[in-house]
Amino acid sequence: MKTLSILLLSILLLCGCQANQQPSSLTTEGEVIITGTIKNRDFYPHVEELVLKLPFFEEGQTSYTTPIAPDNSFHFNFRLTADMCEVNIKPYIEHLYVQPGDSIHLEIDFKDMLNPVITGSGAERNKQITQFTEGGFYLPRYSLWNEFQTQEEFDQALEKAYQERLGRYEEYVQKYQPSDEVKQYIADVLKADYYQALFFHLNQFAYNQNKEIDIHRYTDRLQEASHLLDNRTITGTFFGMAELMYNYLHLLNDRFWKGDKSLTLAEVMEPLKDTPAIPYIFARGMSLSLNKLNDTTYFDKEKANFDRYIQSPYLRSSILRIYQSKKNFQENPKPVSDYILYGRYQDQVKAQENLAYMQPFYNLLKKHQGKMIYLDFWTPWCPPCLAEMEPLKELRKKYSTDDIVFISICRGDNRKRHEEILNKYGMHVPGIEHILTDDLQEDPQVHQMYNQLNVDAFPFFYIINREGVIVNYGTMLRPSYPGTAECIEKWLE
Repeated sequence: MKTLSILLLSILLLCGCQANQQPSSLTTEGEVIITGTIKNRDFYPHVEELVLKLPFFEEGQTSYTTPIAPDNSFHFNFRLTADMCEVNIKPYIEHLYVQPGDSIHLEIDFKDMLNPVITGSGAERNKQITQFTEGGFYLPRYSLWNEFQTQEEFDQALEKAYQERLGRYEEYVQKYQPSDEVKQYIADVLKADYYQALFFHLNQFAYNQNKEIDIHRYTDRLQEASHLLDNRTITGTFFGMAELMYNYLHLLNDRFWKGDKSLTLAEVMEPLKDTPAIPYIFARGMSLSLNKLNDTTYFDKEKANFDRYIQSPYLRSSILRIYQSKKNFQENPKPVSDYILYGRYQDQVKAQENLAYMQPFYNLLKKHQGKMIYLDFWTPWCPPCLAEMEPLKELRKKYSTDDIVFISICRGDNRKRHEEILNKYGMHVPGIEHILTDDLQEDPQVHQMYNQLNVDAFPFFYIINREGVIVNYGTMLRPSYPGTAECIEKWLE
């Protein structure tokens, strides 16, 4: 089911933005060089490359891929525009902290992946932070799943959990005597974890109809949290917090609950006007419009505001990279389509030899060769999926079955439940083909197929042209979204 942030996108795409935000200060810029060697590579001989990721909102992270050379060495280099940035090379190094100008060497042992050896200019910094994160002092997640009778009970439980983390932090400081820079960084991360837990549970409470909640109770926490987003240090934790703040800002506005589509992002952001959070909040809106719709028109409309609010080189470059990738996809969707369908193999014959779990999908393409295909991935437990049943039938009526086929693919193995839903919504109509995923193949191949297709949320949609090329995809390409019909008609011409 879609996260709350995606539900908010329908309002965002219709909004203008007039907030007045002062430019944030520019940060240090320089090249980061990361070299390394792999020990005991034969322990995982199938691993041929490493992927390094820089933090951003979940759907727009910057990735760098490098091969592992025959001598078991590897190399990354990239420009960094922040005082410090957390990067990861999963699953080998979850947290690596780099600064502009760093030259770091890593030794990764495939038999002991939890303990990489770090040397070079950033070694001491990473050693100190790792002593905290991996030394038993860090509790990254808040487990607050009790049924609280009042908000006061929740506040007390959250504060108790936070104080426990601060106590562990003090123990760490006393034992290792880290630098002031590292102490400040860890203290900020602990605060961000706290605010993430607060806003996450608040969002959950707000959408639980059985809960009585004062949605405005925590508005002062927005101001407190915003000061962590000063662009000096870039971490995934801060982006996660900013995403939840973006959600909470919408919940604070009564017009959002009324479905008022005249609500502007400027009005939504008003409680944080003139704070360091505004660039992050605006960037969240831009990344949603680009990634969830593969559409650049909203960004083009808001380009002046983008230039006004987002002065951080790190945020600017991240958004502009996404924008350019979507622009390229619109102009030539085939390279992206080939990667989604065939991965690194590109060639269909080789892909069918090596991606056996994708064969059922290839069979669907072959079965409907010469027609456009509109694919709807859904699940029975997803209310937004069920809300699209009637719009799907209405969209279907607009086109000839000779031109386009609609395929509804339900994730699951409960045939009775599947059939009950189809009957309830009258979905057995000409031109819509219904498939239960587990009728195609068995797990774990189903899971592999969904991963290959990037179906990580429901509902999820694909539009495939007559040549078998994916021309649009995503969670927002719903039958009820006007842009869906526009896209179909464009590619039917």
